[in-house]
Formats: sequence, structure tokens, C-alpha cells
Amino acid sequence: MRLPIIDADGHVMEPFALWQERLPEEYRDRAWRQVTVDGVQTVEFYGRATRFEWSLGSLCTPGSLRASGRLDIDLETEVDTGTSDPRRRLSLMDAQGIALSVLFPTMTLGLDDLPDQGFVNASAHAYNEWIRDFAAADPIRLRWAAVLPLTDLEWAAAELEWAIGEGATTVMLSPIPTPAGQSLGSDALNPLWHRLVESGLPAVVHASNPASPTLGLIRHLSNRVQWQMGVPLQLQLAVLHIIDGGTLERFPDLRVGFFEGDVGWLAHWLGRLDETYEKMALVSGDRRRSARAQFRDQCVISGEPADVGLALTVETVGADHVLWASDWPHQDGAWPDPIELLRDRPDLSEEDKRAIFVDGSARFYGIDLDALMTHLGPGWDGVTPVSAITGMLSATMNAVAV
Repeated sequence: MRLPIIDADGHVMEPFALWQERLPEEYRDRAWRQVTVDGVQTVEFYGRATRFEWSLGSLCTPGSLRASGRLDIDLETEVDTGTSDPRRRLSLMDAQGIALSVLFPTMTLGLDDLPDQGFVNASAHAYNEWIRDFAAADPIRLRWAAVLPLTDLEWAAAELEWAIGEGATTVMLSPIPTPAGQSLGSDALNPLWHRLVESGLPAVVHASNPASPTLGLIRHLSNRVQWQMGVPLQLQLAVLHIIDGGTLERFPDLRVGFFEGDVGWLAHWLGRLDETYEKMALVSGDRRRSARAQFRDQCVISGEPADVGLALTVETVGADHVLWASDWPHQDGAWPDPIELLRDRPDLSEEDKRAIFVDGSARFYGIDLDALMTHLGPGWDGVTPVSAITGMLSATMNAVAV
């Protein structure tokens, strides 16, 4: 029997045809397109070649950059079609033991960094339409995050209404919106938070593409170091801004997730915030709750299940505030297997692991587990011991064929 594991952060790979089919014609020349230069498969976006040191196929293959991997995996012929075909994705989820997956993009991360507002808005909406249609293959098991750039708040409000009406499970926000003087703690975002609370949708702050110019880090860090350092730094700043800006105090029913930037730093970061609030109370403003209490009351985090600091974070904020996420099919996802890494940790209890695999995500996303189990049918059992579940990547063709 399979435990109904919820993948809080899975990914799709947007097909290049999406942009030609769904973007207004005036923007198609700037959209993602695949090109081959000197025999090397790469992509162009917004008129510029990307700076990836690996192919898109390698980007979409778990473990591809390990010592025995490859930098030149072909996206069209060597990557599992579950990245862009919903029926294949559902079949893979059955084999992998994943009951439900909340889906996020690959190429549509980091739109806030682009200067052309019309292109940003059109690209986000084109993706949102496509992922809505993707998830329609099974709206119970395939859930979707609507991409919501915050560089045009009037447009963002309208897109949020559209996403709510179309059945989005959450909205995906950039860790660092780019308008001057604006952060996730800015009062300018109050109408957005109010509408999310009113609708019952949580917000997910997802690390953006390391190749984007967020914070200007790209000037200082190579691709590998962007992943290693720049991704958690984005989320550290987002947690700071959300708490320091008073967002959670103004909206005590708001739920916010911070995804794909590791988890072990959180205990230190919340402690650091509380320490500085006490030491600098005369300039820190009034707070009803500590940073740790605010996070425990309203926030979740997901990241690497092999993170050395995972158990400390569980102790700090509670196991049901740390969500399991596969990051499939990305190359920097947990390796060698994201399920086994959490299942086999000796520093977490069976109850902690169950909360991370299932209960925390169900609570955060508002998933009805009884309805999910009825929909799944035979072969799934909500009381299956965590110790009895199997890994996921052995069922994923392109996880090993590199």
C-alpha cells in the first residue's frame, strides 16, 4: 500500500510551442526558444542567449550534474515526457507513490526581473492558461500555482481574480519584487494579501531562476554558486521582508510558503530576527508576536530533505510547517532519491515524517485528504507506515539514464 504523499513543489517544463500558441504575436519574438549553437543545445530568451552551463535536458534530469552525469542530455529525446504531458505525469506519480502534486514552472520563474511590463504580464498569463489546462487532466491530483509577477499591481490584482476563478491552488510570487522601494512587506501589497485571505488561497514565495538578475547577484556568482548561495539568500530576504514589514501581523489569517531554498537556515534566521528586535527595540517597532511565533502560526518552508539542519528546523517551527517537495524533474532536486532521503533520516520521528510527507501540505494547501483517498482508490492507504514506503526516482526513466 502507498502512503498518499503530497508533493508540495513539483515542476513542469513548459513546451516551447506554448509561447507561439498563447502569447500575443507582438511578444513572440522575445519568448523562450530553443537554439543550437556549434552543436550545443541552448535557449534564447528576451533576445539573449542564456548563461546555463548545461543543456535544458540536463536541467530537467535529476542527478544529471553528478560526477557520472552529463551536461548535454537532449530535452526532446532523453527527458521523460511527464514534464509536459499530464497523462504521463499522472502515470509517473502512480509509479513514484505521489498522490498529489502542486505544480510550478521552470522557464517562467523570475519574470519580475524583466523591464518590459507588457511582456511580463502576457508571459505570466500565457503560462497560467497552459498550466490550468494541464491540471484539468485530473484536478484533484494535479494542482497548479498561478504565476503572479508584482511589478504591475493593478494587473496582478486582475490576474489573481482570474486565477481564483479558474481554480488555482496557490499563487507563486518572486522573493524580491523589483519596483523601487517595494518588498513583500510593503503596504502596497495589502490588497493582494487581503484578497488571498478572503479567497482562502495561500501564497508561495518560490526562489527564482538563478540566472535572473535578482539583487544583481549574477554579477558575482557563477551558475553553480547561484544555486548554492543565491537561492537560499533570496528566501532569507523574503522571510525578513514578510516578517519585518509586518505583513503577517496585519493579516493573521494569511498563509505563506517559502520554497526551494533549503530549510536548515530558518532556525538561525528566525532566532537572529528575534534577537535583533530585542537588542534594537527602540528602532524595531512594536510586534505582538515573535518572528518564530509568526512563522509557526502562518508559514511553511520546503527544500532539500537531506539538509543537515532539517531536524532543527522541525524542532523550531514544527514538522507540519516543513513540507516535502520533490523538485522533480530538476537537476538540483534531492539526490539520489527525495523520498528515501526523508524516510531514512534517523533524527526525525515517524510522526514528523508523516507530517512532512502528507499532513503539512494538506493543511497549507487546504487539501481534503478524505476526498483525495476516495479519488485515488485501491492501493493507497493513509495509515501506511513511512518506513514501508519506497523511493520515487527508480520509477522515473530519466533519473538514471544519464
